[in-house]
Amino acid sequence: MTHQFTLIPTPIGTLCALYTAGVLSHIALGNECDCLARFNHQTGSNPFRADAELIACSKQISQLFTEHTPYSEPISLAGLTPFQKGVLQITAQIPIGEVRSYGFIAHAMGKPQASRAVGSALAKNPLPFVIPCHRVIRGDGVLGAYSAGGTAIKARLLEWEGVKLKTGDKLSVATPFEPAFKTL
Repeated sequence: MTHQFTLIPTPIGTLCALYTAGVLSHIALGNECDCLARFNHQTGSNPFRADAELIACSKQISQLFTEHTPYSEPISLAGLTPFQKGVLQITAQIPIGEVRSYGFIAHAMGKPQASRAVGSALAKNPLPFVIPCHRVIRGDGVLGAYSAGGTAIKARLLEWEGVKLKTGDKLSVATPFEPAFKTL
């Protein structure tokens, strides 16, 4: 299977985007060497750089940061469990400028006791930024962890999207953040 990658400058740093058989399969924030090591670990192969071939896809990823335009090309969630895929599908529906709790996602999955499992699934999100796991926070409004760059990056992304944050003992959202629960 062919694995190609490209580097995309963004306001939060350089993103490395990996394409498997021409479909976006992984994104990582960081330098080229670190990203290649991560991609090699995740896929078992050594991807090659293909900036020219991936220019249209790179432009779409850039537009996530410049125009809040959702990524609309095909993506791959190969290697994830059905539960992980379900969590990511629900997370992908969270609108820009809004957040949801891990518990909300668990309820939407029909597994109200699975908040921690939701957090674990989001930590394995191969496509952060495209599938906006930064929009999922703790039930008490505290931001919580962010495997794609840490809490500071999560806060920057949320503020950039218009979510009001407040400081205190822990960074949290300033306003109520969830609609009344309804089954999806």
